[in-house]
Amino acid sequence: MMTQVCGAGTGGGCRPVTTFRGSRAPGSGTHAGMSSAEQPDPDRLLATYLQDHRAGAAAGVALAQRCARSNEGTPLGDVLTEIAREIDEDRQALDDVMGRLDVSESQLKSLGARAGELVGRVKTNGVLTGYSPSSRVVELEGLLAGVSGKRRLWASLSATASTRPELDEAELRALFARATSQIERLEAEHDRAAASAFARAGTTP
Repeated sequence: MMTQVCGAGTGGGCRPVTTFRGSRAPGSGTHAGMSSAEQPDPDRLLATYLQDHRAGAAAGVALAQRCARSNEGTPLGDVLTEIAREIDEDRQALDDVMGRLDVSESQLKSLGARAGELVGRVKTNGVLTGYSPSSRVVELEGLLAGVSGKRRLWASLSATASTRPELDEAELRALFARATSQIERLEAEHDRAAASAFARAGTTP
């Protein structure tokens, strides 16, 4: 609704002013243009969020196990075997959390994530066949991305644990700490792999 406001001001005179009756001005409230009745359901949002992470966890386990097999018999392979075991345990921990929150796995999302991981196996890596040094670097980067996302998952759940009695804050803190340890170990191995793969001949990485 337009009204006229007159009186003192720059130049004097009158100026039009928009007023609102019977509703809040656009942009006010928790979300612009959305009433309280239209707010997203936090339980549904959390369920979708957990299902997305569960799909990523399935792909992460497969990638970690594949990396460990590709480097079997080496110091890197030993590190990756241990991390792959931990990542699988983290997936089981997520399953437990989802069960307590009455959230089921999305088979469609998990299949999609698994398909994406399989596509990654046939990526161009600079050699016609076999496992190249650059493959090792790229796979470690993929693991780092997945574990970093998982650590944010545990942090997000910790942030809401006080409102959800199904969540165990001590458990979430322990899972966050383990993800941090995984990142530190993977970063160290990634840097070694990159130096080995990309260093010029005759130089010391």
